Amino acid sequence: MGGICKRLLPACVVMDSHEKDKESLIGLLVDTLDRVHAIGNKQQLLDDVLEREHFTSTCLGFGCAVPHTHTTALESTLIAAARLDPPLEADTPDGEPISLMFLMVGPVNSAGLHIRLLSKLARLLHESGFRQQLRQAKTSEEFHRLVCEKDE
Repeated sequence: MGGICKRLLPACVVMDSHEKDKESLIGLLVDTLDRVHAIGNKQQLLDDVLEREHFTSTCLGFGCAVPHTHTTALESTLIAAARLDPPLEADTPDGEPISLMFLMVGPVNSAGLHIRLLSKLARLLHESGFRQQLRQAKTSEEFHRLVCEKDE
């Protein structure tokens, strides 16, 4: 599919974030997307992601979360990622704190693509070896390369 790698740029990977709660971390990832992609309505995007997150948690377990939403603030699907150090205590299905978060956001009319990318990302994050590699990556470029290798 190759879709995750195209939408996650190395500049959109935040390494060793110290955010204290999910909302702050999501805000950091939205800010990162805005810095790299010059989003026209950053506040709308943040509001849409937080509304979706309050509706139901996007924590997958295994220390991973994938907040995601459709929004009128974007014309294409974008992804940002963060590795947390220390991991973030949150309400997760398995009680494991979040150490990896991927934020996926896209336009309202891209539901099919959104579901395919979300499904692929969830499958990748269920692989313990892959999660371990991401947690050990030294740079955002290495993190990005690891994602791209798995996304082939």
